[in-house]
Amino acid sequence: MKIYTKKALKSGIFAGIGFGIATAGIDYYDGDDFQLWKFIFKVLFFAIFMGLYFNYSFKKQFEKESK
Repeated sequence: MKIYTKKALKSGIFAGIGFGIATAGIDYYDGDDFQLWKFIFKVLFFAIFMGLYFNYSFKKQFEKESK
């Protein structure tokens, strides 16, 4: 596994967890009930897409630096 892929996976996971915590906090502040399936879906959905974005971004950066 390449360095930028590992970095993208870590960044995507942490971004997903951060997004899930932030949205759960906003829902709690608004008085909504906590729903575990909703939290898990948001974390997974955001982590996957951010992981893909970070992989593309880090790959471009890696290729640019290696030239």
